[in-house]
Amino acid sequence: MTKKTSVPLLTSVIFMLIACGGGSSETVPPEETVPPEETVPPEETVPPEECESCSWNIDQWKLTLPVSKDDYYGTGGDSAAELIPADCSGKTRLSNDTNEPYFWVDDSDERMYFQVNLGDSGATTINSSYVRSELRELYHYQTQDPCSSSNQNWAINQQHQLSSSLRIEQYPQINGQDPKVIVGQIHAYQIKQALVKLQWDGPNKPIRAILNDSFAPNNDSCDSCQSFSVELGTVDAGTQWHYDIVANQQGLTITTEINNTTTARTLAWGEPVLAKDGKYYSLTEAWLEETYYFKAGIYPQIQPDEDYQNQIFEVSFDKITIQHQ
Repeated sequence: MTKKTSVPLLTSVIFMLIACGGGSSETVPPEETVPPEETVPPEETVPPEECESCSWNIDQWKLTLPVSKDDYYGTGGDSAAELIPADCSGKTRLSNDTNEPYFWVDDSDERMYFQVNLGDSGATTINSSYVRSELRELYHYQTQDPCSSSNQNWAINQQHQLSSSLRIEQYPQINGQDPKVIVGQIHAYQIKQALVKLQWDGPNKPIRAILNDSFAPNNDSCDSCQSFSVELGTVDAGTQWHYDIVANQQGLTITTEINNTTTARTLAWGEPVLAKDGKYYSLTEAWLEETYYFKAGIYPQIQPDEDYQNQIFEVSFDKITIQHQ
């Protein structure tokens, strides 16, 4: 309050002295400096919003693309590029805002889309001659380095379930070839033979769960292993359907729900099961000693060829969830 009243009083005295002809050597103090208004900091950059209504956790997966590291990153070799939901050296981060020709989340319907053009030369992963746009589970993504897959696997010491709802949007129509595409898997770590692959074979053929009765360690080939399949209902392109793949210490259960009809097949470890070819097979109990991860997306079973330009697989999901309990 003192500063506000003293300045006008001093000014009045000075004016009086000037009016009377008096002089003074006293310097008139400068007008009080008013501090500038506080600068408003720039608006904080807000990270992209997560898709709160989406039925998946994008941080739980990494994505393999149907394009090489050389083509995507400009370096890294001719194997398939990956997007990972973490800050990994030299990698593009996977998120719900990722928008590539091979993968995107649609703003209008909030479905997750996967696409592969079989006319592109593409790039493959180890032990495969096919390209893919496919998610690979990161089991320990919250506690261990998601930039590496070596510790991102689970053992069959509890129940593990992959549940997906999806729709075949487009599929190639190539003379003499069924439009085979794998849309869900359980794969063992560093094992060439998949435990189970769920495959759509076209609108006029049943969905199949393709299994291997046994395996060879260290990514080796296995001459004695036998592949077999069981059927799980037929669904047309454009129709929404659902699948569950469950693994526990009792065995595997694979279920589809199509047009309100549920089909389920259970395969107990070590017990014979009647397969599509009319023969009996059993899953070796040695599978129980391995570690695993789920996969979801599209893994076409047709080799790319420049003659297949614009022969496209496109599949959308509105649910991909995992439970470990």
